[in-house]
Amino acid sequence: MNKIRLDEDSPIPLYYQLENLIREKIENGKYKVGDKIPSERKFSEKVNLSRMTIRKAIGNLVEKGILERRRGQGTFVSDSKLDSFPGLIGFNEHIEMKNMTPSSKVIEQKTIPANYEIAENLKIEEGEEVILTSRLRLADGNPIGFEKSYIPYYICPKLKEIDLSQGSIYQTLTAEGYKPNKANQEIEAILADKHITELLGGKVDQPILKNTRVTFSGNTRVEFSFNFYRGDKYSIHTTLSDL
Repeated sequence: MNKIRLDEDSPIPLYYQLENLIREKIENGKYKVGDKIPSERKFSEKVNLSRMTIRKAIGNLVEKGILERRRGQGTFVSDSKLDSFPGLIGFNEHIEMKNMTPSSKVIEQKTIPANYEIAENLKIEEGEEVILTSRLRLADGNPIGFEKSYIPYYICPKLKEIDLSQGSIYQTLTAEGYKPNKANQEIEAILADKHITELLGGKVDQPILKNTRVTFSGNTRVEFSFNFYRGDKYSIHTTLSDL
């Protein structure tokens, strides 16, 4: 590791300068995803900073999901977090826009009678047939989400038969004349239970982002869904303004 030069006369705190230097090395490919970065001791040999200052810089990058600590191994460059949930273009298109390869594993695909919750959210009669689909969602082969959807059967019967490991629900709805163009959703942080942990990997009680959504085509409710995404793979970015 070459000598690291920091500007001690700068008003920018030294820990933040080091944090930015590490981030730059990641962005320019010097440190790649999965690479182990130098230890605090190695950094202290190359820069005139206390171990506490170095630990703060690295800790900040860990909190932001840029680095990850592995017990007994060190600190590594983590996979980049996805900064938004799949929108109305669908999961496959969303992941492809992030320059990753999407894939899906179908867990359920069948018709069931709508219970009260499903019927209320889709504004259909209780007991009316809906198509239940549940899929494990992967990016570059890594599980990042579990999605469970309910679609009124009368809207798109073919969703019961098509290969949803390859096909897109939203593209199929669009082809049938029900292009999704609006959604109401609620996002909450929950702790992973045993079932979600088995599907997504990770640990029981790790943070999971749960997205409950009702999707519309015009004024028609075309989907009610529960979507669970790994908290270590997603972050939520918002813009605030007083204008």
